[in-house]
Amino acid sequence: MTRSIEILYAISELSDALGEQMTAIAAAGELTVAQFNLLYIVAEEGPTQLSEIARSRRCVKSNVSNLVRGMERAGLVELTAAPHDRRARVIHPTALGRRRFHAALDACVQVEHALSASLGKNSAAKLAKLCLAAAAALDE
Repeated sequence: MTRSIEILYAISELSDALGEQMTAIAAAGELTVAQFNLLYIVAEEGPTQLSEIARSRRCVKSNVSNLVRGMERAGLVELTAAPHDRRARVIHPTALGRRRFHAALDACVQVEHALSASLGKNSAAKLAKLCLAAAAALDE
């Protein structure tokens, strides 16, 4: 008898489908998915420390540092000292970073609207809550 992994399989399928969409979304802003995700954090939540981004993205700080360094060279973000700790670095989007992020965000909104229309608004809202709850459960 085969053991059931229905939930994990379904989430994996969703992840694969969303990954394809996110690549196209990010490309609309001439960004990679990792760059879009980082810009989403700093554009929506405001200037953010590297360590906070690493925690929210579930990765090590060196991965974020490497990504940020490349984005800084490309003119998408800038780093400044944190006001409360001069050793800590805070990431800010540049004007170019904001323009590219908003171009990708426009594409993202279109995909989200299409998904909401397909699922229905209530189901889409429930799906969003369930995804966040599942992520939190896996983080425990």
